[in-house]
Amino acid sequence: MLKISYILNILFIIIFIVYFLLRVFKAQFKIAVLRVRDRVVYYVNKYLLPNNIEKNIAVFNSKPYQTDINHINKYKYERTLKIAILGNSLSFHGINALWDHKSGMAASNIEKDYVHILLNKISETKQYSIAFLVINIADFERGFNNFNYKRLENIKEFDPDILIFQIGENVTFEDIKEKGEQFKQKYIDLIKYCNVEKTIICLPFWPQKEKLNQITEVAITTESYLVDLSHLGSGIEPLNFAKSENKYKNSGVTAHPGDFGMNSIANMLYITLNKIIK
Repeated sequence: MLKISYILNILFIIIFIVYFLLRVFKAQFKIAVLRVRDRVVYYVNKYLLPNNIEKNIAVFNSKPYQTDINHINKYKYERTLKIAILGNSLSFHGINALWDHKSGMAASNIEKDYVHILLNKISETKQYSIAFLVINIADFERGFNNFNYKRLENIKEFDPDILIFQIGENVTFEDIKEKGEQFKQKYIDLIKYCNVEKTIICLPFWPQKEKLNQITEVAITTESYLVDLSHLGSGIEPLNFAKSENKYKNSGVTAHPGDFGMNSIANMLYITLNKIIK
């Protein structure tokens, strides 16, 4: 009996120590667990599921292509600003066989994608704590007539002060040519569904005239701010493409903005946000 009592006492002490450490180092522990999880997903994608990367990523994300609500300078400033971004792979992409971090494609790390560059700059220059949420809605671009708006219920729950739309790149020329008016109306419906007072619409990074015209009409109809990114991906500045940085070989990835291009996108958005945010 004495031996059992001794073992139980040791066990209770261990449990207490673990509980204490989890309480004190909760954030660090969570980060460590997430890093281990992401590394597992990375190697599974790389060695076991080499094909159909997009589909594989969705399998491993319980909420596909969506960040948690994150914070920048949470305790540094008294005022808090909530910003949500509905985008595509330029805004947020999961880990895969090509990289082991979740960020806008094809930034070299999470701090160098346009979202983090932009929000860090806003936080420091405007002295706000930033709470933000990023959702990849490439499925809207590829199937705007059948998009499930319930995916965006958390936008309403989050209730952002500012909502940025960075979409359009994945809408095909054929869809714009044959269903341009439908796309425009569905985009308008999407903005109305989210129902955020201050809305910013981006013209796509890769320019296509008819698409730019339709999205401009969306901004006019919804009284949204319009930020033009189309010149950045037009080719007049090759440094905007990841190809110029020689980090990746996949042609689909290298056509995306690299670190230089991500900084360019952040600067374009900051011009408007600098005026909006007091």
